[in-house]
Amino acid sequence: MAWVALLLGVMTLSGCATGSHFDRWAGRDAPVTRVRSGDTLYSIAVANDLDWRDVARWNGIRDPRDLRAGQMLRLTPPGRTTRVTTGATTRTVPRKPSMAKPASRSASARFSTSDSAQGVTWKWPVNGHVLSHFIDQSNQQKGLILAGAIGEPVRASADGEVVYAGNGLPGYGNLLIIKHNSTWLSAYGYNRSLLVKEGQSVRAGQVVATMGRRDGRAKDKTGSLLFQIRRDGKPVDPMAYLPSR
Repeated sequence: MAWVALLLGVMTLSGCATGSHFDRWAGRDAPVTRVRSGDTLYSIAVANDLDWRDVARWNGIRDPRDLRAGQMLRLTPPGRTTRVTTGATTRTVPRKPSMAKPASRSASARFSTSDSAQGVTWKWPVNGHVLSHFIDQSNQQKGLILAGAIGEPVRASADGEVVYAGNGLPGYGNLLIIKHNSTWLSAYGYNRSLLVKEGQSVRAGQVVATMGRRDGRAKDKTGSLLFQIRRDGKPVDPMAYLPSR
C-alpha cells in the first residue's frame, strides 16, 4: 500500500500548489501574482492595495490592458541586490539593472479620464445609511458598507472609466472599479448585477449596477453595497470626501 500513500502525498502537494492565487519567482524575494482570465491591472492593484502605475512600472507594462492569462506580475519593486551562494560562502552582489521600460507618460495619459484634475467631486452611490464605517490600518474594513434594498440602483460616484467589471476578487462579489483620473479610483462591491462594461465611460450619478447583499446567506431583504475610494491605490475613508447629508 506504499504506492497509495505516495499517490495521496502527490495529490496533496498538487492541491497546495494550485490552491493559492499567489506564487514566487524562483530565487527572488519579491512576491508575484499569476494573472487569471478576467484580471486587469487595476483589479490586481486593488486586491493588493497598490498603485496601478507602480505595478505597471515594476513589470515594464506600457499599456494597462496588456495582460495575458498565466503571466506573472511582480508586486514589489525590483531589488538592487541578490544573495549568491557559492559552496559554503554567501555574498551579496548588485543585481543587473532592470531592462524593463517604465510605463510611458503618453500611455498613462490615454487611460486617464482627467490627468490634469487632481480633485474629484464625489457623490453618494446610494441613499442608504452607513452600516459599517472605514477602519483600516489595517483592520481590513477598507470602505463603507451602505444599506439599501436588493435590486436598488447603484450610481457612479464621479465621472470616469470602468476599468474592471467582474467577480474575480474574493470577498468583493460582483465588483466594479471606476478610474476617475490618474490618482483616484472608486470600487463598488456586493452587487447583484453589473450594468456597464470595462472600457465604458460613465457620468456621475449614472446607474452602473444593482445592489446585492453582503452575506448571501441572509434571509431578509436587506441589501448592502461596499464602497471604496482609493488614492494612488490606497484605500481612504470615503466619509472625508463624500458630501454631508
